[in-house]
Amino acid sequence: MSTYPNAPSGNSDAGDLTTPEVLDDTAAARISTVLSEPSWQWLTGTVRAAWERDLSRRNVRLDLSALTAAEAAAMADFLRWPTHRTGITTVSLIRLDRLLRSSGLAAGLAACLTVSGGALHNEAGQRRADKAAQRAASDQLWAEAAAHPGIMRHPQLHEWLTEEWRTGRMPADTAVRRQVITDALAVLAVLPDPGTALARLASRVLGDAHALDDGPVQAAVLRALSWLANPKAGTSGAARKRELWESAGVALDTVSSTVLVLRLTLPGRGPAVTTLAANAEAGMPARLTLGQLRHYLDTERVPGARPPSAAYVCENPSVAETAADALGPDCGPLICVEGRPSVAARLLLQELLGVGTVLHYHGDFDWAGLAIARSLIIVGAQPWRLGASDYLRGLRHNSRQKKLLPPASPVTTPWDPGLVGTMLKHEVAVEEEAVIEDLLSDLSSRQR
Repeated sequence: MSTYPNAPSGNSDAGDLTTPEVLDDTAAARISTVLSEPSWQWLTGTVRAAWERDLSRRNVRLDLSALTAAEAAAMADFLRWPTHRTGITTVSLIRLDRLLRSSGLAAGLAACLTVSGGALHNEAGQRRADKAAQRAASDQLWAEAAAHPGIMRHPQLHEWLTEEWRTGRMPADTAVRRQVITDALAVLAVLPDPGTALARLASRVLGDAHALDDGPVQAAVLRALSWLANPKAGTSGAARKRELWESAGVALDTVSSTVLVLRLTLPGRGPAVTTLAANAEAGMPARLTLGQLRHYLDTERVPGARPPSAAYVCENPSVAETAADALGPDCGPLICVEGRPSVAARLLLQELLGVGTVLHYHGDFDWAGLAIARSLIIVGAQPWRLGASDYLRGLRHNSRQKKLLPPASPVTTPWDPGLVGTMLKHEVAVEEEAVIEDLLSDLSSRQR
């Protein structure tokens, strides 16, 4: 006997149309034989295909032009149409079910189609189930992401994560999206990582030195870094990407990120130590790459060796150039950050502060210069001729009257709260070159 569990008996209604009734083997064989005839293809092929698109339907629309003449005639006769129809027509499945039950087949629509072609497939229902499963998996993924150590380390990224979910920027495929989010958060969990190169970071965290060269993981990390810095600035352009990575202490490579120094020596044994010593003895500027600094920290540094007790830090390379020309070997240790400090510069400054070197910082008296000063003073550097009185002294020597427009956002100078007000009052920027003689006086070993 052919059985269909939970099958109701009696005539069909809108509620049980899709459930086939129980048929014995003889009845099932008889129906199968009858419906295998080509004249029934309109039912077993066309009607079935239309219904399986969504089994919740109680009416299906059929294109009669797709049927053969024999199929169209057989269908019209069975459905008792007074005239043969053409084009698109609507067929009531409840009426069709009743006609099948009252015919010689003596079985409902679902039973006839199941016997002739196997279990019915609910394509729409499956799509709904798939979407529900995807939504559940997606909800679980975002919930897990919200509790990831990368988000715990940067609580501001909760809002970024919500924005990523809302805008649908992540890959649509759930499995791919999970991997991208997992990898991106794993990277964010170790940032900032001062003094590291992108390939080294990717290899250490993701096991592939090229995993952050391009692609959705890199894009997600950059969007997160942009959110931390300035969500409106975006991530477009090579310069912006470099800036975002550098904000987390990461350089795109180990050779393009450099730091300019003059008369700086570091304790230890190795090529970087030798290079610095030779240039310092000659009073010549030297440029260290991030790779050289990493080599020094990894293999050349001697634990317990005495570091420089103090060093000066300036913003502009013209100060280092002038100091080299004017003072040469008599210049004190000087590091030039050349504007916003590079990854290499920040790594060197971090190393010196970590071993007890006192760093004295000077930069331009403009809003960008104060931002750089604040970023270095907040991590331990000391202001060097960077107060309101120093600004006023610079004004007297400032031959170039560069207009200072009001800042786009509030500026604070904790080391001298009156500095900003003084600069706003005079509305003139004072660059380092205007006070170079004062800086050289401090740098000269003959004056120290």
